[in-house]
This record gives sequence, structure tokens and C-alpha cells, in this order.
Amino acid sequence: MKSAVAALLMAAVLAGCGNSSHAADPPRTTTTTALGTGGTAGRRVSANYVAPVVTIQLAQPLAHYTVYVDDLLTLLHGQLATLHAAALRGDLSAAEADWSTAHFTWLELGQDDSAYGAFGELGQQIDGMAAGLPHTVHSPAFTGFHRIELDLWGHHSGTAAAADIAHLAVLVRRLRPAEVQRDLPLTALGVDAWVLRCHEILEDALRDSLSQNDDYGSNSDLGTLAADVNATHEMLAVLAPLIEARRPKIVPSATTDLRVLTREIEAAGGPAAHRNLRAMPLRQRQALEEATGAAVETLAPVSEILQVTVPGS
Repeated sequence: MKSAVAALLMAAVLAGCGNSSHAADPPRTTTTTALGTGGTAGRRVSANYVAPVVTIQLAQPLAHYTVYVDDLLTLLHGQLATLHAAALRGDLSAAEADWSTAHFTWLELGQDDSAYGAFGELGQQIDGMAAGLPHTVHSPAFTGFHRIELDLWGHHSGTAAAADIAHLAVLVRRLRPAEVQRDLPLTALGVDAWVLRCHEILEDALRDSLSQNDDYGSNSDLGTLAADVNATHEMLAVLAPLIEARRPKIVPSATTDLRVLTREIEAAGGPAAHRNLRAMPLRQRQALEEATGAAVETLAPVSEILQVTVPGS
């Protein structure tokens, strides 16, 4: 895994070779007066000035996140093997528990329901929903975790689940480190898309999970939300130095918001509880929605303040 960090950092160095020597200077938020060429006072830089970000500054955070993804994928391979074995022997209770464990690991990657096109078509096959597909749940294109969820909770079929789990394992094995790095390229467009995840993970949870639009029988959306919180914590952790240098209040405020959201998840039964959120008391459901929305709102500026500036543009 250390090789992934080294490779990305080397790519960043090469990418920055033609840049100004000031490209990787630490960001500043300050008030200064620039002098014009004739010695007269030029424009005054606002105290709210946010130092621009260049690609090389996101190299190390992205490298650490890539290793995080690779480590979780390694864990997921073993969990899918355990799930497959349970389905093959017809132990549906064990298979349901194993499905939840494996799915939550996947969600901690920040890839909920193939959000924001993560891993492209492959991500859709692994964790896409049936909505929008011809014949919806009956479509051959409906594969992956949610198809297995329907096999187990909807059809109560270990045989169907075993076949679909075997196919899912093949799909996940295609996510080798090289594939992960292609999804997380060290380019201006690539890192701009990546930093969006800091708020989009929970934004998608607000839309799909708290509405139960992504539920195919397991009623596991409290666990889904908890996994999304963990994924957001990871994004916040790797980006924290860059965020704090520009907007110092965001990280502590977001950390508090995520703590409140975790408390609301626990109050609703905890990540392991299988609850139909639509049947939950309105006040409890609103508390979850409000806590999730607050975190999304706090994190929303991150993508703007960390937007990459291409030198010379």
C-alpha cells in the first residue's frame, strides 16, 4: 500500500515541475497591499482572501485516501467469501448478517449507490439501484449488493443469492489498485471531483437512504448512514490541513455535526438495527434528517475552497 502513496507523490512532483516555485507554498488568509510596477499602491487583498489550491497540494491527501480504499477492498474480498459460503449452505440468517457487514464496508469507501459516478459503470454494477433500468429489478443490468439484498430479504433464496454473490465478487476483484487510481486521478478535474465527496456522501444519503429509495428489503439504512458518516470522517481527516488553513471553523463544526448525527443514529436503534425508516416516529426521522442536513451544509464549502487552480490560468 505504501507504493500507492509513493507513486501518487511522484506523479505530483512531475506534474508540478513546470509550475511556479510558489505553487506549493502554504496557503494564507491575510490582508496585504500589493505595490504596482510604478511603486504606487495596488489592490488590497481582502482579509477573507482564500489561498488557491494547486494539484500538488492534494497529492498526499489523495494518496492516503487511495490506500484507505485499497485496504477496505482487501477486507471486502474476505467478507464476500464468507457471505457466499453462507448462501451456498442455505443459511439465510447468516447470509443476511454477512451481507450487511460486506455492504457497510463497501459504503465506507464513500461509494454509496455508485454515487457521483464512482468507478464508472463498474461502480454501478457493484452497488447501483434498479431505478432507471428497463424492467427495474427484473433487468439483467440490476446486479451487485442491492440485487443480493432482494434475493435474501425479498425472495428468501440462498441459491439466487449465491449466484449473484459470485458475480459481485468477480466485479469487486476488478477494482485493483490501478483501477482505483484511475478513478482518483491526480489531475485538476480528478481532484476537484474527489473533494466533492466530502459533502456529497451525506448529501446522497439524505436523498437515497433516509428516503429508503435504496432499500430492497433489508431495512438497513441506519447502518448505511453510519457507514456514510465513517466515509465522511475519512474524507475530512485527509483534507483537514488544507481546510483548516483556509476556513478554520469548518473542521471542528463538521466534527460536531457528525457526532450529533451519530448520536441520532444510536437513538434510533444503532447501525445494527434493521428498521423501516418510513415507519419510524416522525420526530425521530426528522432528527436524523436535520442532523444529516446540518453536516451537509457545514461541509458544502469544502469543494469551493479546495477547488484546484491551474497555474497560469
